[in-house]
Amino acid sequence: MKYDAISIGAREILMQRDNYNAWEKLNNSGIPIATLNISYRGKGLSDKPLIIHRGGVRVGVFSLFIDGHIPKSAQKDWYVEDPEKIIDATLSYARKNADFVVAMLHGNIPQSRKFVKNHKGMDIVIVSHSSIKLKKPEKVNSSLLVCAGSQGKYLGRIDAHLSGGKWRFNTRLIALDRTVPGNPLLTKTYARYLERIERMAKKKAQKREEELAGKFPPVLRATACQSCHKDIYHKWVKTPHTHAIDSLIKKKEHHDPECISCHVTYYLKGGFVSREKTPEYAGVQCVSCHGRMEGHIEFHSGKSEKQDAPPQIKRDICLKCHMPERDDDFDFERDKKMVH
Repeated sequence: MKYDAISIGAREILMQRDNYNAWEKLNNSGIPIATLNISYRGKGLSDKPLIIHRGGVRVGVFSLFIDGHIPKSAQKDWYVEDPEKIIDATLSYARKNADFVVAMLHGNIPQSRKFVKNHKGMDIVIVSHSSIKLKKPEKVNSSLLVCAGSQGKYLGRIDAHLSGGKWRFNTRLIALDRTVPGNPLLTKTYARYLERIERMAKKKAQKREEELAGKFPPVLRATACQSCHKDIYHKWVKTPHTHAIDSLIKKKEHHDPECISCHVTYYLKGGFVSREKTPEYAGVQCVSCHGRMEGHIEFHSGKSEKQDAPPQIKRDICLKCHMPERDDDFDFERDKKMVH
């Protein structure tokens, strides 16, 4: 795959560090930057829309940072100009010099929808800061909004053709699943990342356990619930929640802090520390959804008058892990029946 233009967002900005010059690497890549309203140390990334020539067709491409937020740690070097101040001139130039216009907007879908409603002239709008993919393109005025979601799960494809003097666009999402060969360089890079994470986890495991021992009391295990909730327990044992950590082990991601908290019980908070030290807390157990339940057993056995009331299992509790960018097929009403 070759790139004609790239857009800068919040995560790219955060990649610029004293010990990693992402900005220099970006400039050396030779790929044009399409973002118009961001500057780095007083220098703008781009001053006008790109006009890309392909097969006798001129495509106008530009990107705008519309959500207005730059991470606090980066505000010393980076500055965002109000997109409202430049959008009219941007669209005027693009429409004058191109056959159709593609805008990449760094903002979520509602922000992008509002921006497009207020500014006509963008034929294709690619939403680049949303975890939710649009299964079908959304029409706003005469613009077509598309979004492929996050985490590189889908590749968006847009085919343009001229019909009756008007440009028509066909869009589709291509799943980047296991049928798509991995890039050898990226595969090796990710493998090195996992090896580094594992070394760090083993080195810090003892220290973390000591630090957290007095801070968080141990949470109830599923086996403690079994004596009173036998039927529910035996149903739960047969669900994917019970062995949730196995999917990480297969991919060697069970040391990655970005992944593991959703596959075990109360990670580093009175529950799971590591497979070696706390295997009894592997998987997603009762308290993961119902809360710590402190005093629950004592209350029902008559030893205490206090207990944590179990929260009602609502969609928001599930979405802490089953968020769209991780599980875009999650359906609360359907999937809650699989828990137990």
